[in-house]
Parts: sequence; structure tokens; C-alpha cells
Amino acid sequence: MTTKLIELNKELGSRIVSSLYTEQTVHDVVEAWNWNMNIFEIYDEIREWRERDQRNVLRYAYRYFNSDVMINELASHLTGEGVA
Repeated sequence: MTTKLIELNKELGSRIVSSLYTEQTVHDVVEAWNWNMNIFEIYDEIREWRERDQRNVLRYAYRYFNSDVMINELASHLTGEGVA
């Protein structure tokens, strides 16, 4: 894990799991969404990803988008637990 993910991991109480995605990749994915995609488009993009990658990117997105409730709901639907 890289610095930002390690910091987020500490903030979340070690809930970030190891991922093949780097910090920059996670950031780039979320930045590309940048309020331009609705929750259904985000779901379509990540639904085939491994669960740990979904968790990491959705946890980052939740913070990035100011604790957006729909990101939390999507995480709950895809992984069985929310990010809040």
C-alpha cells in the first residue's frame, strides 16, 4: 500500500485490504468519475472487479465525494459492508 492508502487505512481502523491497485490508480479512477458519473455508471464500471479492489476504490471515493451516501450504499450492495 502507498502513503495515502496507509493513512486511509489508519483512519478506517485497518479496514483497507491489500490490492493490486496503487494509490495513484485508485485516485485516478475516482478522479475520472469526478461528479460526472451517476451511481449506476460507477456500478457498471466496478461490478466485475475483485471485492477488495471495489472496497478500496469505494472507500476512497466516499471520502473524495464528501461522504456521499450513495457511494456507501453501493459499497454495501457490492461488498456486504458500507464504507461509513
